[in-house]
Amino acid sequence: MKVSYFFILTLIYLVIFICTPVYPCTTFVVHDRNSMLVGHNLDWITGVGLLIVNPRNLEKTALVDPSENPLQWISRYGSITFDQAGRDLPFGGMNEQGLVIEQMGLDCTVYPPKDHRRAISACQWIQFELDNASTVEEVIKSDTLLRIVDAISKFHFIVSDRYGHSTIIEFLDGKMVWYPSQDYSIQALANSKYTESVDCLTKNCDTKKNRSLFNFCTVAAQANQLDCADNDTCIAHAFQVLSNVSQGVSTKWSIVYDRRNMKIYFKCYETPTIVGENKIFTKNRADVQMKIVDLCAFDFHTLDSAKVIDLDSPHNGIINPWLVDYSTSINKDLITRTFTFYKAWGINIVLKDEEIEYLAKYPESFRYSQRK
Repeated sequence: MKVSYFFILTLIYLVIFICTPVYPCTTFVVHDRNSMLVGHNLDWITGVGLLIVNPRNLEKTALVDPSENPLQWISRYGSITFDQAGRDLPFGGMNEQGLVIEQMGLDCTVYPPKDHRRAISACQWIQFELDNASTVEEVIKSDTLLRIVDAISKFHFIVSDRYGHSTIIEFLDGKMVWYPSQDYSIQALANSKYTESVDCLTKNCDTKKNRSLFNFCTVAAQANQLDCADNDTCIAHAFQVLSNVSQGVSTKWSIVYDRRNMKIYFKCYETPTIVGENKIFTKNRADVQMKIVDLCAFDFHTLDSAKVIDLDSPHNGIINPWLVDYSTSINKDLITRTFTFYKAWGINIVLKDEEIEYLAKYPESFRYSQRK
């Protein structure tokens, strides 16, 4: 069944990779004396997903091809993640130490060849780092212990911590390459190679035919001009920057991570209803309300189970009171909805019931460690 699972995981990432050139996402970092923010747009075909509160002290084994030596670890930190493919395969998130990680597609990515290091897949790499790292430096150092193995997924990452440090991480020619904020003042990313993006910005190149470079140059210029007289104003302006690089109905999530105050602000836009060949939108995007999750409200010392809320929940403002205990059935419902939408969109991926069941039950393999 593990081989079947790895095939399923590859298909998930294949869908993401194929759609990346059409739906370039965007992320940027703001750090000044008043605010420490990370802004992110998910531009994608569907906004189906869960916000998951992940506990500390869980023993986990990475999901990789059976021919690989999987990474095993115990989560040191609690975190909040945005998950669409199932629990522990996040698109991004922030941990209790204020570390934020977001991923975007990069088609020239080449992960390391097989060696002595333990293996982990790309999305679960995000979860591992949120589980174990408190600083950008710790994320970079983990490269000596593990390597990403993914035949299809091609991601690069923005990593930012509560101490004002951030970096771009790419995997080029089989090696990790990083661009720290102390050496590279522009901390933004879309779906082009970072050096190519910076070169385009500095040379004022024509971005009309390249949406990724347009997004990068737009946020790089506007993020540095945010009015951060106070934190609330800066958050509002960060959402305005995200709106300026929105791709209309293709933008499904807009997220602002407030590392200093340990809050996540986000807006989830409508996923269309598909009837035949028609994609039907019924809601006004301007009416979408802000949702906020406060990490300080969670006692990760005593949290003994994961908590979740559907991203399409009707609750707005502080959503902490509406979180419920995680269950396998909730995870299964998420996976089923995700693949049902892919099929309706025209992506011919059909999972057998036992394959969906396997994906849904994977987190049941986690065990609370006796070590504290």
